Amino acid sequence: MTKTELATALEKLADALGGRAALEAVAVERTVATGWRRHPGWGIDPAKPELVADFTATLELDVAGPRYRWAHQAKTYLVPTELDYVEIGNGSRGHVSGVDFMFDTRPVDTDIPSWRVAARLRHFDLTSPLRLVRKMLAPGADVTVERDGGGDGGEGAVLTLREFGRPPVRLTVAAATGLPVSVDVTEEHSPLGDAAVRVAFDDFRRASGVLLPFRVDITIGDLHVHSETRTEATVGESVDDALFESGEAKIVDSTVEQAAYALHSTEWIMNYVYSGVRFYFDLQTAPVTPEPVDLAPGVKLVIGPSHNTLVVELPDRLLAVESPMYDDYSRAALAQVKRAFPGKPLHELVCTHFHYDHVGGVREFAADGDLTVHVGTPSVAFFQRALSAPHEVDPDRLATGPVKTTVRGIADTLTFDTAGGGTVAVHRIVSDHADDMVIVYVSSGKLVFNSDLWNPTPAPPAPGDQRGRLATQLYDAIQALGLDVDTVVGGHRGSDGTTWAHAAPLEYLKRAAGY
Repeated sequence: MTKTELATALEKLADALGGRAALEAVAVERTVATGWRRHPGWGIDPAKPELVADFTATLELDVAGPRYRWAHQAKTYLVPTELDYVEIGNGSRGHVSGVDFMFDTRPVDTDIPSWRVAARLRHFDLTSPLRLVRKMLAPGADVTVERDGGGDGGEGAVLTLREFGRPPVRLTVAAATGLPVSVDVTEEHSPLGDAAVRVAFDDFRRASGVLLPFRVDITIGDLHVHSETRTEATVGESVDDALFESGEAKIVDSTVEQAAYALHSTEWIMNYVYSGVRFYFDLQTAPVTPEPVDLAPGVKLVIGPSHNTLVVELPDRLLAVESPMYDDYSRAALAQVKRAFPGKPLHELVCTHFHYDHVGGVREFAADGDLTVHVGTPSVAFFQRALSAPHEVDPDRLATGPVKTTVRGIADTLTFDTAGGGTVAVHRIVSDHADDMVIVYVSSGKLVFNSDLWNPTPAPPAPGDQRGRLATQLYDAIQALGLDVDTVVGGHRGSDGTTWAHAAPLEYLKRAAGY
């Protein structure tokens, strides 16, 4: 590549979109879009991403600066909710007002962390060719060009933009028209590691002298996860600063880890954002209690802000259930697991199902070596892939120090003896939530652990208060298996709005199941 080749490629790209002068005159981009989002880490099996939301959104975006106003309305499906909120980002400051959380529909009016603003802006970088090309045209931009994209769809040049702290972005342009075809970036998506994200553009139309795409689609790997049709797209040469004002919004600082995650795992985060999960629980980094809580002799629970891990003492080793979230959280949770019963190594891990939020830390749990991961038979290949996949964007302990990990499928029931003379049994059950679902029964505590089927509540729930048939399926499985259960423990806690509960009597589950 020569400077002349780069300049020629940039000018061709700028000309295709309306010309450098027209592009540089644009100050603000406004789009109205309708679409859907699917989550690649949820659903019945890993090959079928789950529809999590239909949405309508209006974006007003400062093309050259770190400012946006995002008005979002959506119908979510995991927990049926009507989201309706306005989010404003301005530099490191941000504010949200309205309903942005499927688990709590009370409106909020609050400042948001700076990393949330950064993640949102990164998403707009990937989905706005106008904003991305303006970055490439900026003096001093680190841009390189390949003369041919090598594809079979008539691609021409491929321009790569590198920015500090962010994975490189490759913009492919059509050989015939010079218009952007797609943006490609490799991100970190726990637990699978390096994920190929492609944003594809289509249906370019003229808006005040520049061309903008009216169709945007996103794939992660080979899974189509996002589609939006832009019903309106306009630009303006001046910015109304009032659009990006949010009163006295204060900067809510991020940790170094949160700031980095926002930029190298952007579309992973967006899977949850569109689902109605409030930016994935603010990228939690540690359990909420300094040590695990006791459930029964030889049985403890690591309680996280959103996800819990069960620890059971076996005669010569430990068994854990769930490795949730992502490395930064799982590292802290794993430390509690190890301290729960000093002197005994962790050699057995049970994952209740493959959903990313419950297994995002499986590699961190495996990194100490000599671990066997027990999963429902249908997802054995998924876990083998997660444990062997490249992790170059954000190398973890397993990437820097590979060790052998065994994955074993559970077709029916798997039983271990516990240190106290009882047993812990892992049972595969039928569930609408995931084909590989298992529950865990500990005889010494007469307790059953589940994830996502029913969250324990601090008071008796309303009869039939459940998500679909999940609580009913859990209760029916307990009865069919003949388990002597007093207590149901959750991979998530439940709340009445003021009090949280990680365990509840079986009778509460029975009420939720409608019996």
